[in-house]
Amino acid sequence: MPNLTSASGSWILNFAQLDDNLPVYERPKGKLSGPVALRKVDPKYPQSAIKQRIDGEVILYAIIRKDGHVDSIQLVRGLDPLLDQNAMEALARWQFRPATREGQPVDLEAVIHIPFHFNPPE
Repeated sequence: MPNLTSASGSWILNFAQLDDNLPVYERPKGKLSGPVALRKVDPKYPQSAIKQRIDGEVILYAIIRKDGHVDSIQLVRGLDPLLDQNAMEALARWQFRPATREGQPVDLEAVIHIPFHFNPPE
């Protein structure tokens, strides 16, 4: 997923079905199809952060709900308070076609890696 606010880098999204702490024998079976991003929003990468050469990756946890909206966003690993907040605000604005299991929408847990890399012009 291109991160348009940086000179290079891509979002990495890892998903798992949210099973609400069900025992293994009660977890749903069948083919799981991942969500598809319908609306993507990149975080702001302010000039002040670029000037300070703040570079790295923000890692977030979130739940992608059956209706495709994102909630329960939590910071797993931060980079800078402003960039962390910008990443969380951007992710909250994403919209997905929800994941499905056997054709039925399901909630997913997601871990999202958002890069902030600035490559100065040569």
